[in-house]
Amino acid sequence: MLNRLEANDLEGVGTLGSLTARKDATPKVDLRQRTYELLPFVRKPLKKEKEALGEQGFDLLWLPVKTESYAQVVAQNPAFFWDGQVKYAKSETALRDIFPVATEVGFFNPVTSELALPDSFYISPDGHLQKIDDYSLTLSAEFPEARAIMLPVTAYAQADMAYQNQTGEGLFINFFARALDILSGAGAANAGRANPKRRFGVGGWVEDFGSPRIGAVPGIVFVQNEDK
Repeated sequence: MLNRLEANDLEGVGTLGSLTARKDATPKVDLRQRTYELLPFVRKPLKKEKEALGEQGFDLLWLPVKTESYAQVVAQNPAFFWDGQVKYAKSETALRDIFPVATEVGFFNPVTSELALPDSFYISPDGHLQKIDDYSLTLSAEFPEARAIMLPVTAYAQADMAYQNQTGEGLFINFFARALDILSGAGAANAGRANPKRRFGVGGWVEDFGSPRIGAVPGIVFVQNEDK
């Protein structure tokens, strides 16, 4: 995170100092809230859009996500998840009440690359959001209706289950993705598993310095174009 000058450090700097002060005064964008507000406008990608991404070198794995909360997903498949996740999911508002739009989400292909963005471990939840937003800006510059977003835990869980149904192994095999949900007393949620033999689970990690096992995993989605 860039260090910012204190007000006293700007005294006597003149015009440049004034411009710096005004820039620093710009309100910080709440990337988590902005992502929540984007979720209702997510749509299913067209076949030609997925093909176009592939032609431009975006090697993505597309997995289905249903309009189901994490609590619903866990209740339907309790053996897939950690012990106690059914009760835990019911006790957390975010895990009960977030329902993503039914769609397909693109992930970095785990056969050819890493799921998580480079250098996205050992950083804070806000840092994870910023990493994904930076990648999204690059993506949308080439594909205006495409976005890279941090997903709610239900989407990561559903993607992991879908991938296991296809391949026999989980999508997240040795780390956790930082998720959009905020858990009571535990900060930003993370979703995944510690090693391939473990079941999928969701928990929290409140430390701002991050963890070597929690990374930023962007979900590639397409959004509705209001001009159409």
